[in-house]
Amino acid sequence: MHAPLILPMTINDHPMAMSLWRDTPGIDLSAADERDSMAAYLLRNPGLSQCASIDGSLIGTVLAGHDGRRGYLHHLCVHDKFRHLGVGRQLVASALTALQGIGLDKAHAFLFTDNDEGRKFWERIGWTWRTDIGVVSCGIPGEKR
Repeated sequence: MHAPLILPMTINDHPMAMSLWRDTPGIDLSAADERDSMAAYLLRNPGLSQCASIDGSLIGTVLAGHDGRRGYLHHLCVHDKFRHLGVGRQLVASALTALQGIGLDKAHAFLFTDNDEGRKFWERIGWTWRTDIGVVSCGIPGEKR
C-alpha cells in the first residue's frame, strides 16, 4: 500500500468527503456540510482543512477553521480500512501546521461525547478531554443561506 497523500481540501473533494462522512459512525451531518456551505467554509479558511488519499481515493478528512484566536477541528474521519495506520495523526498534524502558519497556537476539536473511539484517538495523540468547558448551540433564525 502506498503512503497517503495529505493535501488541503478543495470543493472538488466534497462529494467523496460527504460519502465518507455518511458512512462513518460518529459523524453527524447538517446543512453546514452541503456543497455551498462547505465552499464558503473552505474560502474563509483557505488551506486549513485536509484530505488524505491513496491512489486517488479519499480515505480521510479533517475540517479546520478558526476565529482568529483558536483553531477548530471537525469531521476528523478515516475510512475503516485505513485506521490505526497513522492517517488520522497525519491529518491532524497537517491541519495544526496550517493553523500555526497563520499565527494560531491552540486548537480545539469537536466530537460527540458518546464517540468513545474518537475520544480514545484524541487522548492517544496527547489531546486533553476538557471537563471544565462545554458547548451550547442554537439555530440562527432567518433564511438559510
